[in-house]
Amino acid sequence: MKKKIILVLFPFIISGCLPLRQERKALKAIPIKEVELKNVELEAEQKQSLQFKECFGFFLKNNVKLPNNINFFTVNSTLKFKNLLGITKAMSNTVVVPNFSKSVLLIIAEKPSVNLRDISVNQIYMKEDNIYVEYEIKEQESDKNYFVQNLGIFEIEKPPVILNVYFVNKDNKAFVVPFGNRNDKSPLNVSDMLENYTGVYKGIFPAADNNKILTEMDLRPDCSYTLRQEYLTDNGRVFESSGKWYPSVDISSFVLNKNKDLIFYFINKNTIEKLDDTGERLESGSYILKK
Repeated sequence: MKKKIILVLFPFIISGCLPLRQERKALKAIPIKEVELKNVELEAEQKQSLQFKECFGFFLKNNVKLPNNINFFTVNSTLKFKNLLGITKAMSNTVVVPNFSKSVLLIIAEKPSVNLRDISVNQIYMKEDNIYVEYEIKEQESDKNYFVQNLGIFEIEKPPVILNVYFVNKDNKAFVVPFGNRNDKSPLNVSDMLENYTGVYKGIFPAADNNKILTEMDLRPDCSYTLRQEYLTDNGRVFESSGKWYPSVDISSFVLNKNKDLIFYFINKNTIEKLDDTGERLESGSYILKK
């Protein structure tokens, strides 16, 4: 069934390791690009339809850049939500912010204009770990002489793996938005990650009181790991641990034993970087391990 939405708005600690306090730095994602889709209408057995619902009561913050006439965003964390969206005062007592451990927001936003338009979504489905959003934008009659924000926000249940989101218009042109924190050197898929991004990573992490920690991680294709850390000062203390590692939904990062203090990002197939407990990059760039 066709869904419609119109919003008119004005205006890690590693055991034994004490990391130095650092500022957070946003991870750089692949830029959005436009592609031609030859066969968007896929066979039913090739695609999995996703249930979605429209979301009301949110607005884009004034500092959000809208470089194109039509812009696309995905929101998969509370931090990204706070950076992008606000809640209208009139609905502040009724709007519920999604639980981003279970949900994802898909956003279509036009530049503010005096033209009122209807943003609608016909269907959302998955194929080969990618999400496809088929949308339309139609003119509406309006006598408004002030700028309005035409905005469509849709919530879906988070699939186990998402690589990219394709926003597909009625002409079968798609704008591809890499999901989450993916970059152009992220694993292409789960098989690529297990085959080419596992191995033994080594490096030196800083710690409090000018200590340094020699860190070695063996990341295995069966999703097990061992971690060894040796203080280069402080009597050479050694800490060892092992367990399972779990990739993120966008397979750009992984977490050890589901511990939010032990999140690592794949910079490329030979380099990983420890992130903070919200999955954001540390400004210093000092927490790097290499094969």
